Amino acid sequence: MKCAVRVLIGLMLWIASSHAAELIPIVNNGVIGARLAGLGFPDSLHKDMRSGLTNRVFIRVILNEQDKQRGMRSIEITVKYDLWDETFSVVQRRDAAVVRTQVLKTQGEVLAYLRGLDMPDLFPMVASTRSLTLHADVLLNPIQRERMEQIQKWVRENSSYVPIEGAAESSSNAMFNRIFEQYAGAGGDAAAEWRESAVSAVFSVTAP
Repeated sequence: MKCAVRVLIGLMLWIASSHAAELIPIVNNGVIGARLAGLGFPDSLHKDMRSGLTNRVFIRVILNEQDKQRGMRSIEITVKYDLWDETFSVVQRRDAAVVRTQVLKTQGEVLAYLRGLDMPDLFPMVASTRSLTLHADVLLNPIQRERMEQIQKWVRENSSYVPIEGAAESSSNAMFNRIFEQYAGAGGDAAAEWRESAVSAVFSVTAP
């Protein structure tokens, strides 16, 4: 029996690890970005994507220098299916500003994009000899859809970018923090449809 239990636990751990998301730091032209791969979205997303309603993926990316937080950026991905044209409009925003807009033809293309998500130009280069890591928290549709327009309007009107060494938190990041604090916890009516986290391997940035 003990052997069977060990096998079952090992199988469960293997399944969990095989679906774990991977967060990969990307340093390019003096800017730190990231690629988020292997997100295990729920099966319900397949049906929801063709509903005509907007699906939203919220991502909070934090840059840590050992135990010190050096910066945070907020990413929102919206996916809306056009029932007339039968195409998917996909928009990526960073701190409420649109950074990429595209129209994809198939649901498979949308899922491939979401499962290999590139997030460039997140943080300025950090001059440090200490180890750095990135941490990403991801939520799917955490807010009632009818309230989303209000919140987006508020974020646009109050958004400001704070540099790595800035003292105050930007308004858009403060809003995202409240969203994550409210919806990332388990249980309750306010829980997100789905959530996942990922941490990058330790990396460093060498001055040119």
